[in-house]
Amino acid sequence: MDFLKRNQIDEKKWNDCILKSSNGLVYGLTWFLDEITPGWCALVNQDKECYTSVFPVPTKRKFGIKYVYPPFFIQQLGLFAPQYSKEEEDKVIAFLIQKFKFIELNLNYKSEQGEIRKNFVLQLNTEYTLIKKLFSKNHVRNLKKAQKSGLKLTQNPSLQSIISLFRSDRGVNLKTFSENDYENLLNLFYKASNQNALICLGVEYNNELICGGVFMKFKNRITFLFSGNSKKGKDLGALFFLLNSVIYKYAKSGFILDFEGSKNEGLSRFYEGFGASEENYRFVKINNLPKALKMFKK
Repeated sequence: MDFLKRNQIDEKKWNDCILKSSNGLVYGLTWFLDEITPGWCALVNQDKECYTSVFPVPTKRKFGIKYVYPPFFIQQLGLFAPQYSKEEEDKVIAFLIQKFKFIELNLNYKSEQGEIRKNFVLQLNTEYTLIKKLFSKNHVRNLKKAQKSGLKLTQNPSLQSIISLFRSDRGVNLKTFSENDYENLLNLFYKASNQNALICLGVEYNNELICGGVFMKFKNRITFLFSGNSKKGKDLGALFFLLNSVIYKYAKSGFILDFEGSKNEGLSRFYEGFGASEENYRFVKINNLPKALKMFKK
């Protein structure tokens, strides 16, 4: 494989490879990576006509040390190929260990190495009534409550408003995201819209936006990337209402609804309550920094 900088990568060949890959995910497309982790590099297997496998490598620099990191809003990367090869992935990881002294990287659901991280997906290949039978009793109860509350589903609400809902709720005590991260996220949404990959839905109560969700549609997968919810939205079960609306619309479509799992047990139970099953991915961490620098990244 060739190690390429971003400006050496042929966008068409790269995106064609992601599209043809058995495990191709929206996170691996060039426009997604460019918005969230500019300056990314990659390992590429290629012949004269196309890229036969790709492995994006997001990097940062701190204290003069270049390292591999897992960017916000990108759940899974790793090796993408029409014919996935564990041996090829092993070679890439070995190469990265030689090139970088510190690595934190999320690998996709095809990988078998590293720490298991939970993710939940729901197959939308049967009619809605059959899918709904998989809902937990608590979800059915909350959904009935939401449907009786006079909630209204809206198409394409303001993307900035959804981010604002998040920031005024979960984001208040979340110091991880910077202003730049939120700007990158908004730019990603606009780029996805231009690529016809965006699904944006809102829930209104008395003409007020109380909940919103942003999804990415690529290949046969709809990825639940981001949401914002208000106190009123939580009280009325707006997120139950919103996700149920997506499930209802895409039932029998053959799509997979990817909830983007969570280490938070409450969120995990929430996704499982829709009848979702685990499709876990992997997390690899390697710290070969000199002892004096070990604490720079724990």
